[in-house]
Amino acid sequence: MRIEELRPGQELTLFVSVKDNSLVFTSKVQEINRKRHMIFADAVFQNGKPISFRGKGVILNVLASVPDDKPHLFKNVANTLLRRSDGTLCYSLTTIAESVAYNRRQNFRCYIGVETSIQFGSNHAAYEAIIRDVSSNGFSVVCDSNIKFMEGSLVHVVLKDQIQEFGEKYMFHLYGLIARIQELENGNTIYGCRLNNHVAGLDSYLMKKERYRLKKTSYGSFRRE
Repeated sequence: MRIEELRPGQELTLFVSVKDNSLVFTSKVQEINRKRHMIFADAVFQNGKPISFRGKGVILNVLASVPDDKPHLFKNVANTLLRRSDGTLCYSLTTIAESVAYNRRQNFRCYIGVETSIQFGSNHAAYEAIIRDVSSNGFSVVCDSNIKFMEGSLVHVVLKDQIQEFGEKYMFHLYGLIARIQELENGNTIYGCRLNNHVAGLDSYLMKKERYRLKKTSYGSFRRE
């Protein structure tokens, strides 16, 4: 897919890398310029000011959500912050390179660090645990050293979280099979689990969770208008 094949209204995720920092933002396609292999997208604001992704060493990759298909990733996209005739700001995003199919399940694992209780198999007893990280197709939990279970066991945890910036509360029931067991130096155990089924809303939560975490990173490498 070429970037000019996108459509107005499509959601975009902007992956911005500079030096050792990575940031994630969301945007949306406004309009298309096919002749120039260009799209125009909503500007991103921080503390009321627009961010220009044209600092030294900044690399911008753009992920586009495509209905009924895998997301498409456009790498090393050239960008300019523009002011329209009506005074609003937007980005021009251009690349002549075709996108690559992006498997979010293989590329995105979000650290959670939330306390929970865990149940194994048909056993209704609940044990204290910490949800370490979650992806679209799996999760891992850290349990005390006295809790021992075998690979292939069915587990159930409830993920409850709140992202303050968005004022949103989340609750997901995660059912999975233990696929990996790792003993830690402190005696605790990490159980890596493969989700049994798709969890509605989980992808959206993970992206917002990661975006909130990354916003705590310094913005000093980016220019503001």
